[in-house]
Amino acid sequence: MKSQIRTVDDHGLIYQALCFICPGCIAMNGSSGFHMLPVNNAEKKPSWTWDGNLEAPTLSPSILTGKGIDKKCHSMLEAGIFHYLGDCNHSLVNQYIPLPDLEDWMVKEL
Repeated sequence: MKSQIRTVDDHGLIYQALCFICPGCIAMNGSSGFHMLPVNNAEKKPSWTWDGNLEAPTLSPSILTGKGIDKKCHSMLEAGIFHYLGDCNHSLVNQYIPLPDLEDWMVKEL
């Protein structure tokens, strides 16, 4: 499974979040790279537009994570492929990397 949609209740604001792994965030700081981004919701800010595809998702706008100028991961996710932009501070800068499968512990039984 490449990604999963989850329902989140944030103090009464209920929204959908797309869960996936970012290889750039793993490369940048050795974390799990796990992300849960709010999708298709006008009330939750920020929110990304998602095309509804779980195996090869497209999100808009770009995804920017990290702190400061030395820890930055900036990518576009289109049709299940990350394009790591030129302002990234990790080894995947300017590369195209397929979205990996979620780890078993990341998958929530719905």
